[in-house]
Amino acid sequence: MSGTSTGEAGVAYVDGRFLPLSEATIPITDWGFIRGDAVYDAIVFSRGCLFRLSDHVERFGHSMAKWRLEIALPPGRIREIVHEVVRRSGLRDGLVLIIATRGVPPSLGIRNPAYFENRFYAFCQILPPIAPAQKLRDGMSVVISKVRRIPEQSLDSTAKNFQWGDFTQARLEAHDRGADNALLLDYDGNVTEGPGFNAFIVSDGVLKTPAHHRLEGITRRTVIEIAERSGRRWEEADIALAELKRADEVFLCSSAGGVFPVIRVDDEIIGDGVCGSVTASILDEYWRLRVDPEWVEKVDYGDD
Repeated sequence: MSGTSTGEAGVAYVDGRFLPLSEATIPITDWGFIRGDAVYDAIVFSRGCLFRLSDHVERFGHSMAKWRLEIALPPGRIREIVHEVVRRSGLRDGLVLIIATRGVPPSLGIRNPAYFENRFYAFCQILPPIAPAQKLRDGMSVVISKVRRIPEQSLDSTAKNFQWGDFTQARLEAHDRGADNALLLDYDGNVTEGPGFNAFIVSDGVLKTPAHHRLEGITRRTVIEIAERSGRRWEEADIALAELKRADEVFLCSSAGGVFPVIRVDDEIIGDGVCGSVTASILDEYWRLRVDPEWVEKVDYGDD
């Protein structure tokens, strides 16, 4: 296989071939495109180290099972493809997406998704910033969106999927209101998650994260494991809006952004209006783990 780097443009894997991301295409009739009928996972890498790759591939398999998608590639081959798109890109820091779609209808007369041949795609690119680096460290502002999260009874939020209608509208609302991002409530008024990230609060020394209508994020899992290793109490719970706003600390987490504090919700300051001590300690430990040999797989670029 060629080791030629395509630079920051990235590399894709489509129909069994590796090619520059700028040349990658999918069929316009793929239901992953026209109906958002797809699941995916996003794997970050820093300094050429893929973080928790096996966990991401395992969750990808669970998401496919929940969405009733099947591809011919075993987990080991998916891991190889992830390594290869990163290696070919030459990038040391970035993001890999692995995607399974419903695929293309076998014919115009067949619309039953049970008869589709599901498709697999992957691509590597630079890491799209969630917010400026300073805000990721010092604190962000979020609004509570008027858009409610799609309930888990309607759409399994534990399967990472492209049904982002509620997230996109919430993100646009945040833009209109001059905030960095948005959080969505469920129909009972409890906090769920935001466009691509999980939420945590710190209240009286206890770490809390929403119990329902949210993705079981890999970064979320990492935060919980950091808390457990440090002996900090944590719990999954329903978090009402009033509890969120009176919390000592609020922070968000995602593969793309890591761990990042929230210092303002709507027009109210959280805690002292700065990154809190609990958030800071979790943030620092998270970034240490991002290159810890026990947590990563190193990409072989062939020139190290």
